[in-house]
Amino acid sequence: MFRRVFQSLLLALSLVLCSVVSAETVQDANSLTLSRPKVALVLSGGGARGFSHVGVIRELERLGVKIDIVAGTSMGAMVGGGYASGYSVEQMQDIILGVDWKEMFALRPDRDEINWRRRQDDFKGLGTQEIGLSKKGVLFPDSVVPAQHLEIFLRSITRHVSSVTDLSKLSIPFAAIATDLDTGEAVVMQKDVTLADAMRSSMSVPGAFSPFPYKNHVLVDGGLAQNLPVEQAKAMGADIIIAVNAGTPLGKSKDIHSVAGVMGQMIGILTERNVDHSKSLLTEKDILITTDLTGFNAGDFQKAEAIIEAGEKSAQKYEPQLKRLAVSQKTFEQWNLARQSAVQPPQARQVDSVQVQGLEVVNPKSVIKSADLDLTKPITEDQIAQASAKIWATDDFTLVPYTFEPGPNGTQTLVWRPQEKPWGYNTIRVGGKISTDFNQEHTFDFLVAHTMGWLNSWGGEWRNEAQIGKDSYFSTSFYQPLGAASPLFFMPEIRYESQRYDWYNGSSHALATLKNKTLEGSLSLGLELGKASVFKAGVGYVSAQSKVSVGEIPGYNSMDDEASFVEISWQYDTLDNVNFPTKGFYLDARARRYDQMENSADPEVSDYYVETIFPWDWGDGWVSVLSGKAGSSTIPGRYPLGGLFNMSGAYYGRYSGSDMVLGRLQLSKRLQHTDVFGFPIYVGAGFEMGRVQEDVLPTYLSDKDLGVWKKAVSAYVAADSIFGPLYLAVGQTSDNDSAVYFFWGRPLQ
Repeated sequence: MFRRVFQSLLLALSLVLCSVVSAETVQDANSLTLSRPKVALVLSGGGARGFSHVGVIRELERLGVKIDIVAGTSMGAMVGGGYASGYSVEQMQDIILGVDWKEMFALRPDRDEINWRRRQDDFKGLGTQEIGLSKKGVLFPDSVVPAQHLEIFLRSITRHVSSVTDLSKLSIPFAAIATDLDTGEAVVMQKDVTLADAMRSSMSVPGAFSPFPYKNHVLVDGGLAQNLPVEQAKAMGADIIIAVNAGTPLGKSKDIHSVAGVMGQMIGILTERNVDHSKSLLTEKDILITTDLTGFNAGDFQKAEAIIEAGEKSAQKYEPQLKRLAVSQKTFEQWNLARQSAVQPPQARQVDSVQVQGLEVVNPKSVIKSADLDLTKPITEDQIAQASAKIWATDDFTLVPYTFEPGPNGTQTLVWRPQEKPWGYNTIRVGGKISTDFNQEHTFDFLVAHTMGWLNSWGGEWRNEAQIGKDSYFSTSFYQPLGAASPLFFMPEIRYESQRYDWYNGSSHALATLKNKTLEGSLSLGLELGKASVFKAGVGYVSAQSKVSVGEIPGYNSMDDEASFVEISWQYDTLDNVNFPTKGFYLDARARRYDQMENSADPEVSDYYVETIFPWDWGDGWVSVLSGKAGSSTIPGRYPLGGLFNMSGAYYGRYSGSDMVLGRLQLSKRLQHTDVFGFPIYVGAGFEMGRVQEDVLPTYLSDKDLGVWKKAVSAYVAADSIFGPLYLAVGQTSDNDSAVYFFWGRPLQ
């Protein structure tokens, strides 16, 4: 009995002692956790140099440094936000290396997304930048690079946290810094904002990307206010800061030789001043890592892998200081796994309806039709991104963001909020070409295109074009869809054209100069066969004149005729680039039938024109292009040959006639790692063969000289610049004509 009571007392005492020890152990552990300082990671801006942050984070993970707070600016906001939202270092690196940075900074959508009318503008040599005309005066775009690709990219990489609007609730509390365009003050992007919008606002480099509207602010790149946001990290409760500066050091005045260089230096001065202030806030217990990025600049996006590696090597130099902040391997692995668990595979959404909000000019119905989404099936984020790209490619908006709102029965409502052009839909674009053979041939064409879009709810568009130079013309047309985003349309057009050319008639020098003028009006009914193809049929009336303006042509004085006509045309264009194509196909086929012309013996006369372009990519930068054109006209000398790639080596108009056939074969090589100012460089050679015949003008050529096939060869160096293609070329014909050319613009006309 006593023994049993004693054993019970002993057991009770043991339980009490264990409870006390366990409580003390938990208390000690809690004390250890509470006593651990909060470590903040602060990441600066720096453009492509900011990729080095990924390498720094890799080194932090290797050492087991647990991060409690992240604050970032510009590229530091993208990398820091990605890490805070749960991405592993490997995932971030894969994302960065997988981005087509050339497409990210493209000035417009891919050609396979734009409509046939804008594809036609490429062949006219029109630039992509618009100038707006309004009651306020002349308005210019607020950025060089559209932000649509960046917008879609950021939404794609942050879709796993798209519902989070308080960034302090991410796996790691996060804040990005933007700059108020009105005051120049820093704006903290953390509350009431998505991670994508926080990144986007912080990365809105002035002049490059458009400012970001947020509440009552208009925001630009945070680097102008806090490029190294140490102050924000302290405000978020940081005890120890690891600050990583990847900014570009200031250049030397002796090395600055351009307006762009001066502007870059000015921005650098402003940035360095606020970075110096941020550095002054660091204490002895903080760690400042200045990444060694010698040889890399802010625009080296194609060198991402090397920049990441440089960041890792830079962080390794601070290993002794960083080790003091490390936690145990087990603790770090548990924390890191929990952090990464936020990144889940994307799930398809069941969308019940689509809304378009905020439009004042563009018809919302056209937006929904352009998106072309099938709501009967769940929709993935990729499908929505593609639909957004289709809407943007209509050329009606600067940006096409979207959000989701709760719908009925557990579904969601997709809400588009396209941003209409702030410079409006009354715009001007310019283009042209210049050619010289450094001898006698100096020609130019200057083109101005005026467009008034959305004149009615169906998207009516009035276009006026005026070109002066070697080939002058004026046209005015009205494109009217028969419904919102309808493929059917009608198009009335008036066109006046003036053509001046020399008449050689087989001689080595010009014998006379002729001037042709045509004035015509037409009305066409068209059908758009997708974005790449259009078929038109129409009727019209033309007045044509041709006269000798210089010299004399025996037996010919002038032509003055007029007639009504019917015509059909078909255009098919899937080229990826009209100047240096690598894939796709182009076909332009037109046929016209006149009734009897007053001064013609024929009861009816027909004209036709056909042109084709077929590129073939052989790989490793080698591309061949087979192209040709043929035409027949009632107007004398309507088809002159001569000039670069049009019988290279001969003067413009050296061979001219009312009938023409020309074929070309070109082979070019894009040079690797030799881009100049980011523009790709090509070398190439070509062979041309063609002939012309004149059925209108008299000729003293013998039968054997009529319609003789002429040949030409050419070689060139070219650059596909932001201002248009540039060529330096030489040409030689079978008639021993030769020339050296400098050409700006599109020569294949």
